[in-house]
Amino acid sequence: MGAFPAFSGTDDRNQGCSSTRLNSYQTVIRLFLALVLLLCLAPGLHAETLSWSDLGSERQRVLGLSEEQWQQLPPERQERLRRGADRWLSMSPAERRLAKKNQRIWSRMTAEEREYIKRKYKEFQQLPKEKREQVVRLKKWFDGLPPERRKKILKRWRQAKDRDAFLEKGLERVR
Repeated sequence: MGAFPAFSGTDDRNQGCSSTRLNSYQTVIRLFLALVLLLCLAPGLHAETLSWSDLGSERQRVLGLSEEQWQQLPPERQERLRRGADRWLSMSPAERRLAKKNQRIWSRMTAEEREYIKRKYKEFQQLPKEKREQVVRLKKWFDGLPPERRKKILKRWRQAKDRDAFLEKGLERVR
């Protein structure tokens, strides 16, 4: 399994990290959450064209498109956007803030970084349920640490030659 560290709430990109690869567990977790959101927006198999008026005013506001722009979109894209608007409307204010933050991070990533996250997400999904639960417990443990302790751990992880082994040691802590 690859790196699935904890989310600490800071953005390492503003702390001089390389833009060609991910350098922290916290970014991986944030992006993992963004990827989950993106997967929820996957296109339907047999989407039909949706009329602009059928969307309703709340969805229209969330989408921020004009009727003309909407009509030019393929049905599959319309369906994805409709589901995304529905998901957005069902979120709490805290979930919306997190989604916006994750989207900003995702949009600043390179194609290589996105592919890395997608690969790690697939690896995570392939893990046995017990192992996934361990990763979640490790994240919760990490989130509960004081900020200075999290920074020290992230620094050691970035310097580790074998990041997977580093993570395994952390998983042993929460078994």
